[in-house]
Amino acid sequence: MKVELENLFSADETIQDKVIHVFKRYGIYLCAPVIRERALKTCFNPVVTLNEDVTYDKMAALYKSLKNELGINSIGERFYFAFSDKEYEEAPLFTLNSTGNSAEMFLDDRGTLFTKRTYCGECGLIEKEQRSPLVVDTSKIKDRYLLHTSGYWVASEKMVSIMEKGNIEGYELLEVIHQGDDVGKQPAYQIFPKEVLPSCCADRVKLHFATESPPCRCGLKGIINGPSLYAKKDLVELKGDVFLAAEWSHNGSHLYKKTIFSRKFRDLIIENNISQEVKGEKDKNFGPKDWLLEPVLLK
Repeated sequence: MKVELENLFSADETIQDKVIHVFKRYGIYLCAPVIRERALKTCFNPVVTLNEDVTYDKMAALYKSLKNELGINSIGERFYFAFSDKEYEEAPLFTLNSTGNSAEMFLDDRGTLFTKRTYCGECGLIEKEQRSPLVVDTSKIKDRYLLHTSGYWVASEKMVSIMEKGNIEGYELLEVIHQGDDVGKQPAYQIFPKEVLPSCCADRVKLHFATESPPCRCGLKGIINGPSLYAKKDLVELKGDVFLAAEWSHNGSHLYKKTIFSRKFRDLIIENNISQEVKGEKDKNFGPKDWLLEPVLLK
């Protein structure tokens, strides 16, 4: 697995050579930038692979140089995790990060009851406990198989049928309550994993953006977690196909735990033409309805 860091920022055309020189000083050679003629701005969009030579600390120092020497303050950052074919082939489990690269994969909550408490008084993250079935407008599911709402996965009836025929195990179903117009409503079910996975290894990749505020002391907000990493011995006796991660994730305001699926589940999705085989966000095959399943790494 390699970590790629994408940057996006603009600078006056008159200083574009100075920008290139700053990057070169840190051992990074930029391709020709894009010039926005009307605004007389040059758009830089470098993507670097973090390694022993180009560390994130070096990138943070580079940002300071751009700010102090050239007055460039606004720099967008994004991390990508790129996996080898071998990592896809050997992974026993996959984290389901998306069932499409469009907004239609999300459902708005329409009145589910939760008990909430403040998890961290500093950053304001909220921990919640579900107290009623999920309430959504099921007509929004349309021809989709699996959608996301409030940190949970909602399956259509045809998705449930495929899982049952494929002998997918390790989960329970809770019927979702429909709230909305009757036209187009359909049965839908929340997927409840029965088992919680062991904790990830302590040396799982953890990153943060140097261009933003430092991470919160709670260790959650401001932290970008890398792929789930487990010791092989901890997964030897694992049974079933649907699991809940032990670690918290968050959507910026509320905590939730990611659902992790088996290789058998991923194969079932591809065999039934629900999704193409997609390997990462940058896969050219990643369409609006394709699923993004990230391999769990072993050590």
